[in-house]
Parts: sequence; C-alpha cells; structure tokens
Amino acid sequence: MDAHALRRQGWTISAIARHLGRDRKTIRAYLNGERTAGQRRQTPDAFVPYLPYCRQRLADDPHLWASTLFDEVVGLGYEGAYSTFTRALRRYRVRPHCEPCHASTGRDVAAIAHPPGEEIQFDWLELPDPPEGWGVGGHAHLLVGVLAHSGRWRAVLAESEDFPHLVQALDDVVRKLGGTARRWRFDRMATVCYPSSGQVTAAFAAVAKYYGVGVDICPPRRGNRKGVVEKANHSAAQRWWRTVPDGLTVVQAQSGVDKLSLRMDDRRRRIDGAVTTVGELAAAEPLLGIPVRPFPAELEVERTVSPQSLVAFDGNFYSVPPGRPAAECPLTEAGGEPGVSTSPMQVSEARRFQQLRGHLSYLKLNDAAEALNRVLDQARTERMSLTAALERLLEIEVEATEARKLAARERFACLPEPWTLADFDFAAQPGVDEKLIRDLATLRFLDDASNVLFVGPPGVGKTMLSVALGQAAVDAGHRVYFTAAELAAKCHKAALERRWKTCMRFFAGPKLLIIDELGYLPLPEDGASALFQVINQRYLKSSTILTTNVGIADWVGAFGDATVAAAMLDRLLHRAAVAGIDGPSYRLRGHQNQADAMRKGVNARVS
Repeated sequence: MDAHALRRQGWTISAIARHLGRDRKTIRAYLNGERTAGQRRQTPDAFVPYLPYCRQRLADDPHLWASTLFDEVVGLGYEGAYSTFTRALRRYRVRPHCEPCHASTGRDVAAIAHPPGEEIQFDWLELPDPPEGWGVGGHAHLLVGVLAHSGRWRAVLAESEDFPHLVQALDDVVRKLGGTARRWRFDRMATVCYPSSGQVTAAFAAVAKYYGVGVDICPPRRGNRKGVVEKANHSAAQRWWRTVPDGLTVVQAQSGVDKLSLRMDDRRRRIDGAVTTVGELAAAEPLLGIPVRPFPAELEVERTVSPQSLVAFDGNFYSVPPGRPAAECPLTEAGGEPGVSTSPMQVSEARRFQQLRGHLSYLKLNDAAEALNRVLDQARTERMSLTAALERLLEIEVEATEARKLAARERFACLPEPWTLADFDFAAQPGVDEKLIRDLATLRFLDDASNVLFVGPPGVGKTMLSVALGQAAVDAGHRVYFTAAELAAKCHKAALERRWKTCMRFFAGPKLLIIDELGYLPLPEDGASALFQVINQRYLKSSTILTTNVGIADWVGAFGDATVAAAMLDRLLHRAAVAGIDGPSYRLRGHQNQADAMRKGVNARVS
C-alpha cells in the first residue's frame, strides 16, 4: 500500500525502494501487479514429475525402502536431497498404509563396544529366486563381512554355502575390505563350528591360523551380537537385491553390490562430537595384513561346455578339447589356481577320507562310531577296498542326515496323528471325491501355490484328509505347519505383545499351512482380521488347507464382518480346490455297527 501511495505522489521506484528498505525489482513487481503483498512466490516442487513413478513403485512393493527408491529417482534425474525426498513422500502420502508395520516397534538392545580393528562380523544372506541363468537353484548366496567398528561392509556372491565356497568368499571379502581384523565373528554355521557345542572345527581352525585371526562364535539365542552384519544384510537385500533384474549376469550382480557398498562408505557418523564418514573411520582402523595367496581350499563345480569348447568360471572362460559340446565338465580350483578336468574326476582315497571326516561331523557321536565299526568289519570280512568302505560310510551319513531332516520337519509340522491316505476308507465315506483327493496327493497344488478347502459337517474325515496331505508334503521335503482354532488367538496375543510382524513371518514361512476346525468355535476379538492377514501374507506365494463346517455362503454370518469375509474368500478361492463332504460320521461308525449287530441278534432270537 505504501509503495502504491508514494508512486501516486510521483516518487521514483529507486526512491520508494530506499524509503521502504526493499529491492528495486521487488518494488517494480508490486507496482506492476506481478506480486501480492503477504504472499511468497512458490518455487516449483522438484518431486512432482517423479510422483507417478513413486506411486506405482510403492504400489507394486509397499515395503520398498525409501533409500532404495531415492537411488532410483536420482538415476532418473531427481536433484533434491534425501531428506527433501522423504518429506515429499509423507506430504503426498505416497506409501500405502500397512497396519502391521504401523503398529510394530523395535525391541530393547544393548550397545556393545567395538574397538578399531578388533572384529569383523560375517554372515550368509540367502537371496530368493535368482535369475535362471545363474544356475544356482532356488537361492543365491551372498557372504557379507562388516568391520564392526566403522560399519564398512563388503559382500561376495557364492554358488553354495559349503566349506570351499565359504573360504573363497571369506578371502575375497577381506581383500575388498583392505585387510582383516584380529577376530572373526560368526553365528553357529556348520562349516565353521559344531552347532551343538560352538567349538570351531579343525578344518576352519586351519583357515583362521592361516590368516592369523581368532574366531568368536555367538552364544546360543544371542544373535544380537552380530547386529552390525545383520544391518548390512538388510541394506543389501533392500537396496540391491530388490532391484536386480532377471537378465543380469553373476558378474554384473557382483558389480552392483560392490557399487552399493562403496556408496554406503559415505554414510555420516558422529564420534565425540566430530562429524566423519564410514570410509574415514575404516581407513583409520589398524587392520592386519593378508597372505599373498588365498587359503588352499579345493573348490569343485560343474559347468556345461559351450559349442566353442569353453567353460565359464568366476567371470573367465577356460578351453577344453573339442568334441564335447553340451557335456558336463568338472572344474576344480585349489588356492586360486583353476583347472579343468577333461575326463570324469578320479578322487583319491585321501580325498575321500577328507570328505568322510567332514561329513561325519554332522552325525551324532554314537551313530558315527557304530557306522564306522560296522563298515570296517564288513571291509575286513569281504576284503572291501578302502575307497568302497568310505563310499559306504558316506551313504550311511546321507541316510542319517535325511532321517534327521525328516524328523525335524515332522516335529515342526505338529500333525496330530501320522495319518496317510492309506488309512482313509473311501468306501465308507462315499461323499468324498476320491479322484480329486488322489490328484491332490501328487502335491502339484503346492507348485501352483493353490489352496484346498474341505467343507462338511463334523466327523466326515476333513481333518484326516488334511493331515494325510500334510504328511505327504512332509515326506516330500516341504515345511508344513498344522494349527486349529488357536491361530486367531496366537495372532491376537502377538499383537498385544508387539510381536505382530514376527508372528506373520512365522505363518508365512511354511510351504503348506493347515488351518483345521475353522468355524466350530466363535473367533475372539479381531480374530477374523488376524486370519485375513495370515491368508493375505500367503496369497499366491504358498498353499493353505482349510477345513470348516461352515458353508461358503454362510461365511459372512460366521465371521461377523462382511468385508473381511469377502476379501478372505476372494484370496482363498482364486486358486483353490473345494471338496464338499457330506456323509455319515466316522466317529459314530463304530456305534452304528454295534447297534446293527445287536438288532440282528434280537431279530434272530425272536424268529
């Protein structure tokens, strides 16, 4: 107002600016109507062009880290800072709401001092569903090593978690870190120690001696002592593995994780009031030197010969004699020196004995001694060669290992009875579709992540059939878990104890989840919502068998919440086999037979 009044009095723009203490361009803009008093000019929001991309990305993966998304939009041209980016995510409400994540909180932890150069923490990170071209099966393996003091981490991809691959990956990690600390910390890996006692194995003790370090094993049920490497595992999984495309090679993937670990060296740290970075802290750590050559562990892998008579290994190609395209070629590497075998590998008796000693460490002491004595007696009586005796011991070890794994799966499954389909009398229950049950027994529905619903009144054999299918899955090597009406109560209790995320992860883990007797008892408070969360966690990922006496049309009344019931049915029936069973009760069959026998006896005496 003052500027306009002075202008009407004939004042110049310069005089008005000096009188009001403003810039001449500001006064000119007000006089020309380009600006309004009391309103600041709004600069364009640099986040708006990337808003559709962020919305779509978080709709596809609601739990994607903001730092991972920030790395992606920076690559697309975003120039703002990370703090500005996260404020924009919250302002525009880009991330979908997740009730379990919203309600979960952290647990109490204790700070453990890590002097510089004292400790490196190692851990394997299993990476699910790697590209098929890697040829490693259902999981890839990443060994992560972290300097506990500074937080610098490096990681190496490996084909397996066995002893030779572990030693090779350890050597690569410490070389990437620029040296080794005085102590190495592991959890209870079977390739490092005996899991039952925590004692370091003789084979790994030789590795530690070669590098001049000590080995620390985490006490049982105290995994928080490796919190530094667990955090690095989480960063690698969220910021790297979630972004790996299907067509990436192993070499390109290793380059990607190396770039991420180098970029994370720029993380800021505040030490005694001074601001520094992870890289500067790591550079100041007094690390020990590394031997020039790696530890001489013999690594054996199988490779397919290309039409050009080449085999690929560790980013390089090695030639073999021509005439063997598409053939499996054994390849060995000992102490960093690779070599290709042009004929089936002949393993010496000493090598077999070394394998035997490693394998027998997994057997219980009594079983190992008994197996050893039995095979040695057989070798003396039948004049068996040492190689044949060692081969027989390896077969015994494999059989014992498989038996222990089966027993562990059965304990975890918690099946009420060891029923199989052979125990079910299809003739006595004509309401069961035997062809459908036989098809389900092939377990093809597990490969498709399909569900099975058994619907019928009490006593018609729903539980028996579900347990029989569960036992077949256990025998086939799948993880199975059986639960009844207590599932909703467990979820409700976990929510009260702030363990909701852990509870959901537990129920999402088994390949097959059996929920028995749904609808027989009223659900507790929020029970329908908890059951829906379990079904939603497993949707299109793993299979669920559900037995109920409530017809599908009556689920709305049984669960009390029409929205939850409809959403649950939508996910269950998307890929599902529904078996309706209607017939006489299995449990009352004995009483019916006894009544028929008594009736026949009375009729015989009367006649």
